[in-house]
Amino acid sequence: MHDPRRTPRLRGWGIAATLGLFVVNLVGFIDAQTGSAYGCGQDWPLCNGQVIPNFTGLHVLIEFGHRALVVVGIVLVMGFLVAMWRHHRDQAVVRLLMGVAVFFIVVQSILGGLAVLFVNPPEILALHLGFGLMAMNAVGLLTAWVFRTARPVPVPSEPVAPRSRLRAWFLWTYLFLVIYWGSYVSFRAAGQACRGWPLCNGEWFPGFNGLTGIVFIHRLAAVALLGVVIWTGLAIRQERARPDLRRAAGILLSLTILQIVSGAYLVASHWTLNAYIVHVIGVMALFYVASYLAMLVDEEFWTGWTRRRAHARPIGGSQ
Repeated sequence: MHDPRRTPRLRGWGIAATLGLFVVNLVGFIDAQTGSAYGCGQDWPLCNGQVIPNFTGLHVLIEFGHRALVVVGIVLVMGFLVAMWRHHRDQAVVRLLMGVAVFFIVVQSILGGLAVLFVNPPEILALHLGFGLMAMNAVGLLTAWVFRTARPVPVPSEPVAPRSRLRAWFLWTYLFLVIYWGSYVSFRAAGQACRGWPLCNGEWFPGFNGLTGIVFIHRLAAVALLGVVIWTGLAIRQERARPDLRRAAGILLSLTILQIVSGAYLVASHWTLNAYIVHVIGVMALFYVASYLAMLVDEEFWTGWTRRRAHARPIGGSQ
């Protein structure tokens, strides 16, 4: 049974845990991008053989700061998950997202340790960021579930059309692949192989060879992403009984356009760290909204609240 007295506390836990993972992912990217991954040498979990190292340089500070933030983030997440398990473990969606969060936090931590002990290739480093996004989104969606169940939500009078569900999940999958490839470009330090925007080295079609081809593929994928977002939004617009879906699709389109602009800014800035940070923040926001939209179109995901709100007035209908 839902106890509204616990809702503010769970909301607070959820927001803190989500923001904690957001900061961990962002600082982790800064750590890798600035070459600070070996600021603690090849020691793990110690840093240069010490629990608290001597801060002899910026790389040591960034790497140790990242490790400390990971510990804080995990504590926040575990506190939130324990609270959710105590009060909502009867909900299938809660158990599912908890499992996803724990799985990807563990895998990401293992990859992080291996990155210190061994020289991980860019393909693995890109997965490290991708898995971090998965963990953050799982916690973020749990937080959204808490907010959503805390207030009366009318039951939709019509089910979501299959085309909307298919397109939303296709968009989510495609976006993850685009993010992975973008991370791969970054960790290969390939960005400067394709100078200029929208032209690449003065050409519309520079080909797919070498580092230039790697960057050019990412640019083509980003343009195609805008098309997929619009294609998905056209289906969502037909869901007249679901204004929440239409709002999410509109936000997603706006974020996609802003992300393309931030990519152009990244090139124009000559790949400065500040521009990278803006781009990565946009990536995390975009992927979260896409995940939220994908879950909203899947009616079974929200079974926990639709059953409790079955007495509410249907949208577009009467009691």
